[in-house]
Amino acid sequence: MAKAKPSAAPKKLKPPAPPGDTGDNDAGIQHTPSSRFRPWIILLVIVLFASAMRLRLADMPLERDEGEYAYAGQLMLQGIPPYDLACNMKLPGTYASYALLMAVFGQTAFGIHVGVIFVNAANILLVFLLGRRLFDAPVGLAAAVSYSVMANGMYLLAMAGHATHFVILFAMIGLLLLLRGLERGQTLLFFLSGLALGLAYLMKQPGACFLGFAVLYLGWHAITNRPIAWSRTAVRLGLVVAGGVIPFGLLCLFLWHAGVFPKFWFWTVDYARQYATIIPPSLGIPYFFQVFPDRMGPGKGLWLLGGVGLVACLGSLAGLKLPTADWARRARAATVFLVGFLLLALVGTASGFFWREHYFILMLPAVSILAGAAVSAGREGLKRLGLPAPLAAAVVVLVLLGAAACVVAAERVDLFERTPEQACRLRYGGNPFVEVGWVADHIRDRTTPDDTIAVLGSEPEIYFYARRHSCTGYIYTYGMMEPQAFARQMQDEMIRDVEAARPQFIVMTQIVTSWLPRPGSDMTILQWAERYLGANYVCVGIADIWSLDHTEYTWDDSGVKAGPRSNFNLMVFRRIPGR
Repeated sequence: MAKAKPSAAPKKLKPPAPPGDTGDNDAGIQHTPSSRFRPWIILLVIVLFASAMRLRLADMPLERDEGEYAYAGQLMLQGIPPYDLACNMKLPGTYASYALLMAVFGQTAFGIHVGVIFVNAANILLVFLLGRRLFDAPVGLAAAVSYSVMANGMYLLAMAGHATHFVILFAMIGLLLLLRGLERGQTLLFFLSGLALGLAYLMKQPGACFLGFAVLYLGWHAITNRPIAWSRTAVRLGLVVAGGVIPFGLLCLFLWHAGVFPKFWFWTVDYARQYATIIPPSLGIPYFFQVFPDRMGPGKGLWLLGGVGLVACLGSLAGLKLPTADWARRARAATVFLVGFLLLALVGTASGFFWREHYFILMLPAVSILAGAAVSAGREGLKRLGLPAPLAAAVVVLVLLGAAACVVAAERVDLFERTPEQACRLRYGGNPFVEVGWVADHIRDRTTPDDTIAVLGSEPEIYFYARRHSCTGYIYTYGMMEPQAFARQMQDEMIRDVEAARPQFIVMTQIVTSWLPRPGSDMTILQWAERYLGANYVCVGIADIWSLDHTEYTWDDSGVKAGPRSNFNLMVFRRIPGR
């Protein structure tokens, strides 16, 4: 009896080993060649289906954030550093990612979206790998199904190439490397994990939450492993933190050498601090509970599965043996990781307490893996109730596919019927993302690459489409309307930039969503624009937006005399010679 004891507790399940320490929790099963490759074949089908949906809509016009990333990436390909001709509070990692995608796939909306297809495919693969490492291959596949559907959700604006997709890419790489490092004990893996997590932060500031999670998880792992190896833990933590800090440090050195560090610091630290405090927690936290049901959208079934998986995992941590003692034992090591991953991702969505749709993409990997855990727990529970294993598996797979099908069915018109332009108009309402292409085409045809232009409003995609430089770094005007300390300074600086450059064309956006004025907003720049344009420019083009499916375009190089006829419009002004 004494000799049989060690074999009763397999080494890979010995606490507190990192979750999934072999990378395959089916290690004790005899695999045939066909069964070994089956998960990868299924994963390929999942990726191809998700990619096909995205490819059909790849020609969708860029929205504002995409326009910002594309214009900044375009400038980088021309050798112009971030924060020189394009300023914003976001860190420039996504700018560089867009530059790379455009270098490969072309400087078009279609090329950018094709590049994002590959990013999304990589994220599906990483979700599968993390689910497999934490549990097993079936959980990884269920997680991949969940993620592939939700990460394509139009209700989360997920078809657009938002920075959150790039944050997930590097965050998932970093966390997988962290678990691998805990499994193998290789020092280099901890540094590489930190490096990937540092890159996630450079994609967008909320990526810092995942670096924080890695540090907390390492601390938890050390504390639960007795006796505590203080020196080894300190080295691992130091390597993760060092790897996380190095990308930001190198970025600062590069921007200092490029001469734009002061502007970078103002936008990403000084102004970002003001922006983050516009909505106080007393208003922002209740607002979360108002918008969260909408953010789940038609994916509520998959979120519910994730909730079931969370309850099952917490039950295993509490010592419950449901659905089975074996499942609980396998889930126990993964629970702390998944709960921490979910909570820190939730913190990442809280940026400024705005809770915008695409922020919630950060939570999808954790929710998807928890949904996979629910499927696994359900299968084991049904087997325990006496159902044959194949039937139990079929039932839970049908539940998963049914929840996923609800998302696809709810968005089937956008995904399979509407043209990219129609889908853009109906999804983004009165925003002029279709109309700006017409404006940019006319400006590009009537200017040289050395001419500068200005956009009075928040439509940076015009600069990208026109392939013309802005005469000012202010590619957004949102900050000028916000109740923050730098609003008037921003307006004055943009006015000085425009007056000094005397750009060949100025686009005036008379669309609320391009300015977002608030009660009490300083209207100085709008009052200045009316006087300045009237004295020095002539209106040559107007896009009158009457409804979601009806825009009237007017262009006359000698001047449009009638002026705009709708309340929502884009007006293009050409400088009067000699003025």
